[in-house]
Amino acid sequence: MKLFFPLTRALIVLAVLAVVGCGEKAKPLLEIGGPTMGTYYSVKVVDPPKGITQEALRQGVERTLAQVISLISTYEPSSQLSQLNRNPSTDWIPVPRDLLDLIEQAQRLSSLSDGAFDVTVGPLVNLWGFGPEPGKDEVPSKAAIDAARARVGFRKLQLRDDPPAVRKERGDIYIDLSAIGEGYGADRIGAYLDSLGVRNYMAAVAGAIRVKGSNARGEPWAIAIEEPVAGERAVHRVVRLTDMGLSTSGDYRNFFDKDGRRYSHEIDPHTGFPVTHHLGSVTVVSDTATWADGLATALMVLGEDKGPALAQARGLAAYFIIHETGGGFSDRHTAAFAPYLAP
Repeated sequence: MKLFFPLTRALIVLAVLAVVGCGEKAKPLLEIGGPTMGTYYSVKVVDPPKGITQEALRQGVERTLAQVISLISTYEPSSQLSQLNRNPSTDWIPVPRDLLDLIEQAQRLSSLSDGAFDVTVGPLVNLWGFGPEPGKDEVPSKAAIDAARARVGFRKLQLRDDPPAVRKERGDIYIDLSAIGEGYGADRIGAYLDSLGVRNYMAAVAGAIRVKGSNARGEPWAIAIEEPVAGERAVHRVVRLTDMGLSTSGDYRNFFDKDGRRYSHEIDPHTGFPVTHHLGSVTVVSDTATWADGLATALMVLGEDKGPALAQARGLAAYFIIHETGGGFSDRHTAAFAPYLAP
């Protein structure tokens, strides 16, 4: 599952790129970007309302992202989520409403994917060296994996709506919201821009994007899906969106090689090991970047057979790129994704 990577493992570039199409005379455009959550954010605002300067926009966006970090980062010891994870109680633990809402979304994703997405997978992610502590690029022992797996299982959490609270079956349950964190960050930026009266924007945190309205040429935003190749940036396909969220999850940005085998950060909660299938990346379009982010992770863990089957059965807009034996790629997409594909 995706993480808030430390800068040493950062996504130096966005996993998907926003590009401006051709058309009529371009409208005014403000652009900002910078580091966040161990990766990078990028915001484009088209035809901004009067009084919005680039510096004011930067301050507002970075303040919004700081609020996200203070809520759900596992890298920040003082975050609300870190405090919840440290709490050893098995009684009801009060949490902020926003945190409960996110955990509830994660639980729905866990149920939808039969646990391929699991909000409690953190102990396994950390064990494999993809968590807050720097990894040693080593394969854990079976005993260590079994011990971590004993702490994993989304059904070991109970949620209470009023007043908002979480109850853990075990005091050492560790919740990790990183697999929807980038999408949530993009959505929160979008909500901030909405509050300013911005009608056309693209807000991206790594591979999670929220778009509204049109680009500077008055056209739907064009988003490039990269080929899943480590160390390269090649466009595989372009999609066009407006008023939607998009996220890409892949096996090619955060991994380590050991004894001739590659170990991806995408951990299968059922086995305790990184995924071993041939699926290179999944791109999902949904109403929110948060939901797209989580779905992309779930489908990535499920693989090139179960992932498309679930997406098609549930009417999800998903695009899959698959590594072929001997090199090269094949791709497939659901019927719901077809309207977004550029000619």
